[in-house]
Amino acid sequence: MVGKYTKEMFEEYRQEQDEKAAKEEPQRRDRWEEENARRAYLAEGGMAEEFEGAWPELREESRRRRAMNREREAREGQRAGGMSRI
Repeated sequence: MVGKYTKEMFEEYRQEQDEKAAKEEPQRRDRWEEENARRAYLAEGGMAEEFEGAWPELREESRRRRAMNREREAREGQRAGGMSRI
């Protein structure tokens, strides 16, 4: 028979699982982004083989666009905030 399952054992297990999930998150996000881009590419009439060659460039363009959108949103937020209190 195995000993009692303690709160400390549970917390250690939870921490291990959370760390594992945090490590896997970037890969999961990258796979999700690639699969969505593949579906859109194919829906627009592209070929699967073409997508494989175009994916690195499409990924970088997508990242640039997200960065620019975040920057624009930050500027808009600053403008919407009114006068600076500095």
